[in-house]
Amino acid sequence: MQLSDHFSLSEFERSATARRLHIDNRVPESLIPNLRRLCQQLLEPLRQHFGEPITISSGYRCPALNEAVKGTRRSYHLQGRAADIPFRSDWFDYIRDHLPHTELIDERTWIHVAL
Repeated sequence: MQLSDHFSLSEFERSATARRLHIDNRVPESLIPNLRRLCQQLLEPLRQHFGEPITISSGYRCPALNEAVKGTRRSYHLQGRAADIPFRSDWFDYIRDHLPHTELIDERTWIHVAL
């Protein structure tokens, strides 16, 4: 299922940790609108501005996966409202200055962004 022109649902469900631990990380239907909004309002504009693909390293996390990766209990990943993407200072600055976000965290090797 496509969430926007360049982002698919499977990108947000994919997790090496979930696969290794046999955790079902499928996104509940009720959270798909959150992922669409994240893609359409934040990730897609970022991709279009820079004209380069963006890899989602962590997207949706079901409660079991969030616990396995030691995520916070209130993580926006649980709601389908967050993504971790590779760190680039120009991407970070562009999000900070031009795109809507609830959280924007420089994690040194990746950017955590939530809407």
